[in-house]
Amino acid sequence: MSRTWFALLFATTCLAGVQAQELPKIAGEIPFERLYQYPILNGRSPAAPAMSPDGRHIVFGWNQTGVRKLDAWIMDYPSGEKRRIIEAAKIEELPRQDDTRTQLAKDEAVLYDGGISGFTWAPDSHEFLFSYKGRTFRSNVRGEFEPIVDAAEGMYGFKYSPNGRYIGYLKGSNVYRMDRRNGFVKQLTFVGKPGATIDSFDWSPDSKWIAISWSDSSRMGRHVMMDFSKDRAEVVNIQRLWHGDQSWDSQYGLVSADGGLIKFISGIPRYNWGMGVSWSPDSSRFAIGWMSQDFMNFNITVVPTSTGQGYSTYQEKAPKNYLNDWRPMTWTRDGSKILLGTDVVDGKFSNRSVLAITPNGKDVTKVYAEDHDVVAMTRPKNSDRLILVTMARTQLTTEITIVEPGGTRTFHNPMPDGFATPSQFDEASEPLVSDDGKSIATLCSNRKINNELYSVEPSIKRLTQSQLPEFGKIKWANFEPVTFKMKDGETINAVLVTKPGLDKSKKHPAFLSNMYANSAKMTWGGYLENYAAMELDMVVLLVDFRSSWGRGGEFNSGYHKSLGVIDADEAVAAKDYLVSLGYVNPDRCGVWGWSYGGFLTCMIQLTKPGVFDTGVAVASVTDWKSYNEWYTRRRLGMEKDDPEVYKKTSPVHHAAGLKGNLYLVHGMLDDNVLYQDTARLIQQLIEKGKSFDMLAYPRDDHGIGKDTSRPHVQAAIIRYLWQKLGRP
Repeated sequence: MSRTWFALLFATTCLAGVQAQELPKIAGEIPFERLYQYPILNGRSPAAPAMSPDGRHIVFGWNQTGVRKLDAWIMDYPSGEKRRIIEAAKIEELPRQDDTRTQLAKDEAVLYDGGISGFTWAPDSHEFLFSYKGRTFRSNVRGEFEPIVDAAEGMYGFKYSPNGRYIGYLKGSNVYRMDRRNGFVKQLTFVGKPGATIDSFDWSPDSKWIAISWSDSSRMGRHVMMDFSKDRAEVVNIQRLWHGDQSWDSQYGLVSADGGLIKFISGIPRYNWGMGVSWSPDSSRFAIGWMSQDFMNFNITVVPTSTGQGYSTYQEKAPKNYLNDWRPMTWTRDGSKILLGTDVVDGKFSNRSVLAITPNGKDVTKVYAEDHDVVAMTRPKNSDRLILVTMARTQLTTEITIVEPGGTRTFHNPMPDGFATPSQFDEASEPLVSDDGKSIATLCSNRKINNELYSVEPSIKRLTQSQLPEFGKIKWANFEPVTFKMKDGETINAVLVTKPGLDKSKKHPAFLSNMYANSAKMTWGGYLENYAAMELDMVVLLVDFRSSWGRGGEFNSGYHKSLGVIDADEAVAAKDYLVSLGYVNPDRCGVWGWSYGGFLTCMIQLTKPGVFDTGVAVASVTDWKSYNEWYTRRRLGMEKDDPEVYKKTSPVHHAAGLKGNLYLVHGMLDDNVLYQDTARLIQQLIEKGKSFDMLAYPRDDHGIGKDTSRPHVQAAIIRYLWQKLGRP
């Protein structure tokens, strides 16, 4: 038998064994898969909540049944009295004269209908916009609604003009405005070049100007995927920002709110990465934040509307490694200064802080610079209060900190053991704030409860409860913040997950779970770790690997040119910590992760052979040359300039090192981390005579989120870890 056929046969045989083992039920009655099925046990958290400018209402997508489809709800604030005002099921889809969709496509359009969300309030707080089923509607607070255009026009990106007269929106490649008084529509920009488009726009506060963000994708690369779920496999074409193509092209411009040709801003290189646009309150100028193509420099360009000519007012250079994306920007209410969130202070990496910068750049002062990170920042439209989300208590939790006009600080901690606002990839979300800054609400979560609405000011109280009664049957593990040391002296944060009353006289299997930056943050993370601890008597560790935020700029960029190297060392140190507890079996430790975490799993199993018995790698990058340039260039530089770094950090070059169990899982229609990455690693493992297990999802993308796929893949992950690590 050839080596190739042996490896494939081995993988198929092992996979069949993994699938056959039944997972224990929760409380003796809830199957593991039920945790990932609709109606969701933890319910649907309030989606896209928006506070009215006057602070009297919050509108949000929600239901009380846990089903996918959300209705529009409105809440009186701060009383918390809420009511459903728009039922999604009663909004009809526009008819299709010639519907060429397959029956499966029609069925899935109904099945995956997420309902109503995405709300935008009018400046007068009397109405709001929402989009659903291809149309955009406006509604009053009583739920009396109508489409602003009763047609499938492909309109999106709606924004009211600050004076309330117009609704601006994007259609095709351009910006349009609609007069709210008579419905008259006027085209404001006239981009016609193939591939060029307006990505976003921002009204000036006086509603006379519009700042434009423009890009041209005509030079971007292409990729072909295959849909093997059809009777005859079909080609799926996608566009892609391939590493090495250097195809990004963007500009910023200014156009009158009455329309015309865009005046593009000179002095900003076309290959830049936009960080945001912010208007001065008097509309006399706007600021553009942008990164250089190599992410080593950040700049603020200020553009006076009187000239349309930009000038550089502030620059940062990475002290080492690279600069991170966190650069929120706004103006003081009097327009005298730009407020900037940054992790570079006085030319050195620092904790994330807030600086005040005069428009001419001559005066830079510290507004908030402490021994902890700021992770979100906003200023209410008509207030001098500065609303921050900070990590003053621990590096794993957040609170809301308000810098008052006089400089005093007000602290609010609506979720003492968790996150005061939702966690995002590289920051936290802002709370909901009224224009006068006197009403503040937020979405909070911790490890045992998903996001719920809370009032913050005038008082703290919970406003929603989304969980189904069945959720109450789940018993929760202990989630204990811990730390361990690296050889370079760095302290790593982690969360140890164990069953209350765990028999510590025995040696238990253990694994590092959901490996990624910020994995240890005390925010809602789902069920898998809790299930492993409570039902399988496994010990789980969640680690804030290097590149996590909450630790300042140097740590946040700390895996520069060492992806899968420095954090693989951290994984080894994490195992050493687990073994030091005395109740973990050193021969039955595993790792698993998704996306970057899948990549890290592969690197650990291939470059640290035998340290971990088992790894599960989902949707893994295996060759960084195949990934997006915006991600790879910042972290690794350009492959043409340093090919050895790309070899060092790409699993395809380390297949010979595999020792132990490796389970490769991927969606074949993944347009983020391409399926070819897993396929190429598989080929290398075959050529090196290595045995492995694999699982492919022919109709799924990066999230493997279809109703049948999501519970299946989660069960496959935990079953594999349980079977392999639980063996004698």
